[in-house]
Amino acid sequence: MFNKLIISLLLLVSTLFAEIDFQKAMIYKGDINSKTAYDMQKNGTLIIDIRTKREFNTLRAKDSINIPVFYEKNGKREFNRNFPKEIYTTLDGDLNKNVILICRSGSRTKLASNLLAYQGFKNVYNVKDGFQYDWIKVNLPTEK
Repeated sequence: MFNKLIISLLLLVSTLFAEIDFQKAMIYKGDINSKTAYDMQKNGTLIIDIRTKREFNTLRAKDSINIPVFYEKNGKREFNRNFPKEIYTTLDGDLNKNVILICRSGSRTKLASNLLAYQGFKNVYNVKDGFQYDWIKVNLPTEK
């Protein structure tokens, strides 16, 4: 039973990958740690916190702005369909500007970074271990 499940999942995944146009699918610039993100921020790179408004308002990286990739609605997360457009507007329509995405642990930013790269953003960085597991642990500036 377990082997059949594994084989079925492998077939499904291989079918999905066969449908992807790898020439068109781009990847984001890279994973960085919080110290690198902070240094880039000091040199003018914008840090966008993609957590929910509630998470952002609790505690955040100093001078970051909030553009949630998901909204909280009725206790569930709902994808923000305007996310790429909001990022584009925030960057004044410049797809080449450096931008750093941060979330709690780095998982939402990995998704969002790939989404933005696919939309044509050229210099998107992901804080690999996020706000909770990196930024706070290395005592970088925060605000409420």
